Amino acid sequence: MPAARRVPAAVVRPLRTEALRPTWTDRLATYDQDETVAVHVAAFRDGAAEPDGVGTVYAEAPPDANRDEIPEAAYADGASWRLRGMATSGAARGTGLGRAVLEECFAVVREGGGRFLWCNARLVAVPFYERLGMMAVGPEFDIPGIGPHFVMWREV
Repeated sequence: MPAARRVPAAVVRPLRTEALRPTWTDRLATYDQDETVAVHVAAFRDGAAEPDGVGTVYAEAPPDANRDEIPEAAYADGASWRLRGMATSGAARGTGLGRAVLEECFAVVREGGGRFLWCNARLVAVPFYERLGMMAVGPEFDIPGIGPHFVMWREV
């Protein structure tokens, strides 16, 4: 199985932008947490210089709107981490790189003292996350300019 490793934010941004925000031609997809509290993970195909799978995690409680569907323990300080910017290049889909990135993200959460991982998952990604044990909760919602999503979570 491919391996993933922790990398600086600058390594994940190009693929994150290309796969998730392709209309942002004037800037890279950057999160406020990128250079402070976030941990970035990347997987590379066959020794490539650029990653073919990326993800970013940092401690953040799930949305309050989902309190009835996610264990209350997930709302304690530091218990939950958020996954953002999960992306795989078209050439790498189905190769296990995405799984490797997400499993390394689970490890980051555990090492950081967290017990839960959650994300806003695009509809197209829901089956991928479900295969790795994440559960969709709440109603489908739209992020303007991006599309429909579900909140998904998992204990790690």
